[in-house]
Amino acid sequence: MFNIKVADIAIGIENKYDYIKILCRDYITDSEPQFSVSVTDEEIARENSEQPGDFPVAYLETLAVYRKIAEKLSEYNGFLMHGVLMSAEGHGILLTAESGTGKSTHAALWLKLLGERCEIINGDKPLIRVIDGVAYAYGTPWCGKEGINKNAGVKLTDICFLERGAENSVCEVKKNEIIQNLLPSIHIPSGDGVIAVLDAVDAAAKGARFWRIACNMAISAAETSYNAIINK
Repeated sequence: MFNIKVADIAIGIENKYDYIKILCRDYITDSEPQFSVSVTDEEIARENSEQPGDFPVAYLETLAVYRKIAEKLSEYNGFLMHGVLMSAEGHGILLTAESGTGKSTHAALWLKLLGERCEIINGDKPLIRVIDGVAYAYGTPWCGKEGINKNAGVKLTDICFLERGAENSVCEVKKNEIIQNLLPSIHIPSGDGVIAVLDAVDAAAKGARFWRIACNMAISAAETSYNAIINK
């Protein structure tokens, strides 16, 4: 067993395999865990049916553990969201879209444009928590195939719904369209956690701006987004 700290929560992990400890090496803490997570062989095997391939059990254990962490997070005003989390000039920006749309590509263009003024905190599955009415987004070891993550948090200021387009454009999302666009990217737990997560999502949405970005793969896509969101 070892302890990690993610989203400002200390969590104990009762692991079966060494791989998850290697994965979480930058998040290991001596802090007393606020809760602990363990998974059964059956839960690990179930993850294999969720993935498009036959993966080693040590890797599947990491997925099963993160699923349980996401379920438990509902008790801490938090939720897991699928997307790329960036920090740029004081803004916490989350890019979300269907897989294959180009979230990582668009984030890489921001890095190319801004250099050290921008960093990727999580490349795939950041955690969001609402603390004292303010939404914060956090890096975790679970960060997609590129493995880009940082043990850090940032105030969540902007959420961007990304789509491909021949021409680059950015527009603010109407309030009555926000939740229906947001929910497909959120991990909704089973059981009693559903209401808590929906309340946390609603609270986070109240403090963020929402954008719809149509973009191509040119550096001008990042320029258009940056000018609309930050350099407005």
